[in-house]
Amino acid sequence: MHRDYQMWHDREHLLRLDNPDREQIMPKTPVLEAVNATLGMRVADIGAGLGYFALPLAVAVGHAGVVLAVDPSSAAREELTHRAQSAGLSQIEVISGSAEETGLDSNSVDRALWHSMYHEVQHRPKAINEMFRILRDGGLWVVVDWKKELTDFGPPPEHRFTADEVVDEVRQYGFREVQRFAPGPVTWGLVFEKP
Repeated sequence: MHRDYQMWHDREHLLRLDNPDREQIMPKTPVLEAVNATLGMRVADIGAGLGYFALPLAVAVGHAGVVLAVDPSSAAREELTHRAQSAGLSQIEVISGSAEETGLDSNSVDRALWHSMYHEVQHRPKAINEMFRILRDGGLWVVVDWKKELTDFGPPPEHRFTADEVVDEVRQYGFREVQRFAPGPVTWGLVFEKP
């Protein structure tokens, strides 16, 4: 993780993620449609934070499925655990881990999601290999991150990647690009498949 990573994970910052304006700049629906989680699936939300995606994904997979909400922040895990319990979503398993070391079994998930975190991962080769390891054959990995341009918020442009840069990097590890989509005004979206 880059040197500012810890700043993004204190409780005060995490709670700022609850800002209602977030839905305007990072709408959930296009991302959830790209993940395409269905009843009974096992979905890994890597960098789950407060559950912005983990909570609706849990509804999509139902009680027959599971959402593995992985995050390195103890404050985020504590808050997400509370939210999942309050919502009656026992299918969310909150896990201490990172993109590089999820703690999940090999070939164990149908979908994986990285939202606005590709730019934060310091050891990307290890993390990309980790996604390949945990996904089942035919599983999908959805990656959404900031457009590489100056905005009034978000990480500085020099920390960002273009979608093309990510495709070029990820393909080296065995993934196949299957879709590009527009998740919102400040982000790009990619869907990769583990063949």
